[in-house]
Amino acid sequence: MSEADHPAPLRVRLLGDFRVDGVELDALRSRKARTLVKRLAIERGASVSVGGLTEAIWPAAAPARPERDLHVLVSRARAVVGAQRIARRDGGYVLVADWWDVEELLALGQEADRRSAADDLTGARAAAEGALELVRGPLLADEPDAEWASEARAAVAAAISGIRRVAATTALAMGQPGAAAAHAAEVLRADPYAEDALRTLMRAHAAAGRPGSALAEFARLRERLADELGVDPAPATLAVHAQILTGRVAAIPARTLAPDPSALVGRAAELRTLDAELQAAATGTRLVLVTGEPGIGKTTLLDRWAAAAVGRGVVVLRGRTAEDELALQPVLDALASRLAGPALDDDAAAGLPGPRATADALNLRVFAQLDAAVAAVCGSAGTALVIDDGDLADPVTWAWLAHARRRHRLPLLIVVAVRDPRTATADPDALLRLAPLTVAEAGLLVGARRAAELVARSGGNPLLLVELARADGPPDEVPGSLRDAVLARLRRTGAAEATLQAAAVLGARVDLDLLASVLRSSPVRVLEHLDLGVRQSFLTEHEGGIAFRHDLVRRAVAAGVGPVRRAWLHRSAAQVLRTRPDANPLDLARHAREGGNGALAADAFAAAADRARARLDLPGAERLLDAAIDQRDCAALRLRRSHVRMSRADLTGAEADAEAALAAGDATGEALELRAWVARNRHDLAGAVRLGRAAVAAATDPVVRGSALIAVAFGHRGMGDLRTADAVLAEAAGAPAELGLSAWIGVLRVHQGRPSDALAALEPMLGADARRGVQGFWVEHTLQMTAHAYGLLGRSADALRVLDRLEAELDRRGTAVRYAGVQHTYRSWILRNLGAPDAAESALAGLAGAGNQEIRAQCHLDVADCLLRSGDLDGSAARLAVAEVESGTRWFHNKWRFDQRRSLLQARLHLAGGDATGAREAVEPLVAAAEGRGDARYAVLARLVRAAADARLGRPADAARLAADLDRLGEVGALEGWWLAADVADATGSGHARAVAERLAGHVAAEAAERADRFCAVAAARLR
Repeated sequence: MSEADHPAPLRVRLLGDFRVDGVELDALRSRKARTLVKRLAIERGASVSVGGLTEAIWPAAAPARPERDLHVLVSRARAVVGAQRIARRDGGYVLVADWWDVEELLALGQEADRRSAADDLTGARAAAEGALELVRGPLLADEPDAEWASEARAAVAAAISGIRRVAATTALAMGQPGAAAAHAAEVLRADPYAEDALRTLMRAHAAAGRPGSALAEFARLRERLADELGVDPAPATLAVHAQILTGRVAAIPARTLAPDPSALVGRAAELRTLDAELQAAATGTRLVLVTGEPGIGKTTLLDRWAAAAVGRGVVVLRGRTAEDELALQPVLDALASRLAGPALDDDAAAGLPGPRATADALNLRVFAQLDAAVAAVCGSAGTALVIDDGDLADPVTWAWLAHARRRHRLPLLIVVAVRDPRTATADPDALLRLAPLTVAEAGLLVGARRAAELVARSGGNPLLLVELARADGPPDEVPGSLRDAVLARLRRTGAAEATLQAAAVLGARVDLDLLASVLRSSPVRVLEHLDLGVRQSFLTEHEGGIAFRHDLVRRAVAAGVGPVRRAWLHRSAAQVLRTRPDANPLDLARHAREGGNGALAADAFAAAADRARARLDLPGAERLLDAAIDQRDCAALRLRRSHVRMSRADLTGAEADAEAALAAGDATGEALELRAWVARNRHDLAGAVRLGRAAVAAATDPVVRGSALIAVAFGHRGMGDLRTADAVLAEAAGAPAELGLSAWIGVLRVHQGRPSDALAALEPMLGADARRGVQGFWVEHTLQMTAHAYGLLGRSADALRVLDRLEAELDRRGTAVRYAGVQHTYRSWILRNLGAPDAAESALAGLAGAGNQEIRAQCHLDVADCLLRSGDLDGSAARLAVAEVESGTRWFHNKWRFDQRRSLLQARLHLAGGDATGAREAVEPLVAAAEGRGDARYAVLARLVRAAADARLGRPADAARLAADLDRLGEVGALEGWWLAADVADATGSGHARAVAERLAGHVAAEAAERADRFCAVAAARLR
């Protein structure tokens, strides 16, 4: 037979934008032809008359010969969807399809209603959630104004609201107020007068400890009813309102666990310990680890303890980790059961943090959000966060657990089940090691007659013991392993065997819609098979859904699936998930990879990396991009990983990826931009300029172009060419805001001796973040230069406050090693000019921990300056010599700043020793260099030192020049200007210099806050 005799199944999706699986509807270039297919589809297999089609396709005016034109459109549509798929029937046309999402939705809705009426909460919730997975938006969302779709759209919307009602009420009954609130809120969004949904929402808020939110929702509806309809809420709504006001609303019911053959025995001491730890956690967070081999009963212990705790009114949050999961996912999943919205905004941390940041530093903002979310759900009877399979938890989750325990502020007991306690990176307050069952304990499970034999076979492992006990046959035929026992039972499930095996391959938690779609089976029939799986103890109700009872059981069930079918299941699952707008990208990536679709897997891993990066889990983002590149090595993925590596200060890795992207054909300029920043961060300034210019020439994106120009500008700045740097930043004018261009301009203005202009650019950027990953040290630069600008203007108290903030930021961002000592060199400069005795101590502290060559060299100059001011001229000269040697022969980034400061110090040292000629020889090149590069501060300071030397030598002064420089001191260097003006006054006898010194000293005193009195005494002594 030909392929046409057996066409591929046609699956039509009407919910959301119109789609037909496997059919490229864009090939229908005619909008009229697309309208034809949609009009047929909305009838779901029923015939549409020629008149009905004509009215839909030509609503304004029909053509002269509609049947002929319609025939043309039908021919075009058949060419795309299949010749047999659009048939002539009953005087009209019909779209012949094998599956309709609306039909599935309605069938699952009916099943949810049936099961809810039968008090099968788990089945009803599974059916309702499965139905809602199909909802990608309103019916034919891409035809919002189509009159012919309005009636069907309204009917489907009503059905969806009904399904959400079932989902909300069952979620609330199952102890999931967060999910209940979310579903009820969606019903109210569609129908603001739906009081039954409001009552569910109010109960959910109250049950989750948010009575204020419940009362606010009631107030909104009461106002709406009064204003728009002139009526009061229904008596039932008023009754719920009264219950909440008086605190009589029902708490979340404790779930009665299904009978379990491996019911808890031999764990009474552990239950008592958990109760005691919960009581102790009322005064601050505590962490308990529950450890033991697989199948020893960790999950059973946690289930039983949690159920009993909920019955006492304790808020219990449940989460479970999975392999290759996103950062913090088990904690977020646990919170989702109580919160109506997300606990964490994945866009909140769109910027990248500083390189080498620790887990705590990287996630400070994220941790703060998480702390607030947990605090919001804490209950008066106690709160517990229970995480199963903690061995698989990601480093950021463990970091938050350690953070919460260390802060000790939340009234929260954290219980984590792990096989091996060595996998935990947070120190526990208690460790519960579960031991194998004794023969006597086993007898309570399987009977005394077989207990000794089964303990001998199972080693006292409860899971294996129970599985062996379930096996049929004489004792000598009892299976020897858990896998054998599970497979023996599985074979007795009949038609459900294939369904359970497929579910086991797809994952620990059952996704009804995904499983039914993969198996091309009715969800209702699949749900019947899952019911059998629950009855046979393969599956269990877990946190409002259906999951395998234990991962060992799941693996044993999946073991019977051959590699070919396994790959097909994963491949089919990937195809289903890619149609879901909210699919977990890691689930999609895993199924695509296992199904052999490398391109799809790569895209999904990259999407997951974006989520990890948004949560500031940079190691996780890099790991996911590694996985993406393993699946498909291309320029785009290399560039993404280069950005992440740059943020982690892996310059070698970042450069390797950028070079690979270039080799793969990147023509956007982004690879060159990345290489320019690598060069700049390595202090290869000429390389930064060269590569940055090449990137600018190639750039097609304004972000890439602007970032490359900043790299070029700061290459020039690093070499001391401030005028060119300024011109290049002017080229970048209008660059996207995410580059933080204003702050970079502020940095340059500081070095140009223009502190007021610098603050105008820098102050608005404080607290912000440059979201371009290559600019890894943007925050540090912004704070450092803001403090510098305040200092230049004589605002010492403000400068010191910013330095405190800089120190905290270095710790938060993990850059304290790179910048070690920078805060001390600035503090020493400020304190010296205030005459504070602890200036030398700060300089020595900076020198002891200096993080790089530049900071170390600057700290030596600090010490030399302190010695000079103390009168130890020999010590100062010796320290200047050490500074010169340790600065090295290699030109390091901003070495010109060191050189000009050293030259000024050398000139002052000569003057202090009475060598005016030596002072003039030292300062003259500095005057020329500062004037040449456009550094107003050092040009003024150097010319004033030169004027003092000239006066000592008896040379006539340029009175106009001297007066102008003295008048500019307050603009370019007020903090040091007061004593420098005094030095000039002493050397020249200038009354104007003396007046400037006194004026600047008064200004510095006014800005010194608590250090003002000490400074006034120092200044008075100096200016006598």
